Amino acid sequence: MNKKVLKILNNYIAVIIGTFLLAFGSVIFLTEAELVAGGISGIAIIVQHFVTVPVYDYVVASLTVIFWVLGLVFLGKDFALKTLLSSILYIGFTFLFKRVDFFTTLAKQFAGTINGDAPAVGNLILCGVFGGVFVGGGVAFTFIGGGSTGGVDVIQVMLSKYLRIKESISAFLIDASVILAGIFAMIIGTGHHELWNAALCGILSSFVTAVLIEIVYIRNQTAYQVDIISEKWEEISRYAQDELERGATIIRAEGGYKGDERVILRVVFDKRQYEKIREYIASVDPKAFVTFTQTNAVFGEGFKSNKKNKKNSKK
Repeated sequence: MNKKVLKILNNYIAVIIGTFLLAFGSVIFLTEAELVAGGISGIAIIVQHFVTVPVYDYVVASLTVIFWVLGLVFLGKDFALKTLLSSILYIGFTFLFKRVDFFTTLAKQFAGTINGDAPAVGNLILCGVFGGVFVGGGVAFTFIGGGSTGGVDVIQVMLSKYLRIKESISAFLIDASVILAGIFAMIIGTGHHELWNAALCGILSSFVTAVLIEIVYIRNQTAYQVDIISEKWEEISRYAQDELERGATIIRAEGGYKGDERVILRVVFDKRQYEKIREYIASVDPKAFVTFTQTNAVFGEGFKSNKKNKKNSKK
């Protein structure tokens, strides 16, 4: 088995594991305890709160399909293909965990509702923390495999593409909106003020999810530097700045053989953007001379801060 096939296989395995963890964390820990922590799961929990028949998995499936179609229409087939596997698996795993007695019983045990009781505060905290761990780990694994979880990620990418809003900001705004909607609908709308504990634990779960993504994926991802020699360097530079939101450095150089003046375009970007820029360069100028270099540390805007910590600054 060559390295390329092995890499593709590893990516698929990472996406499958990630989607499994995402669905498991959402259904087993968040749903039964009614912890709204954002995303499609949070929306489905809000809907389920007002409906007596079990519809959570159907709402998740419907929203997943709707968002996937939106991604196909507004973001193109590349993004749609990137989210297709995870979207299909997420729907399948969600139905599995919601419809098989073993998993439904497990969810009730964690939430403390096995006897029909309301979840105790301890159960809510347990579900919030472990739900965040599984969801965050699942999203991180899916990213590592080069995939995307789809769902509200589609809205984030659309806001980035059409309104130039950074995905980190749009992710916060969307999840915060879902959480606030849950608080308003489930507590203020119904008058069940005992649900405040669940609302706060939902916020806790969202925070744990963000921390896990930071630890598992973002902190351990490799940054890349690419040097490009191409007659289309201006077009590639605009793509790097407008689409990838990465700065580009123009280096004036002289060819060693004929002494021709050339431009070397240098861009530094993160692991998630590797395939994007590689494919774009190939589509714009297949004859471009391109070198990719992995970097161990990148500091500055868009990457880690280069500030010294207080401990080192005293030395």
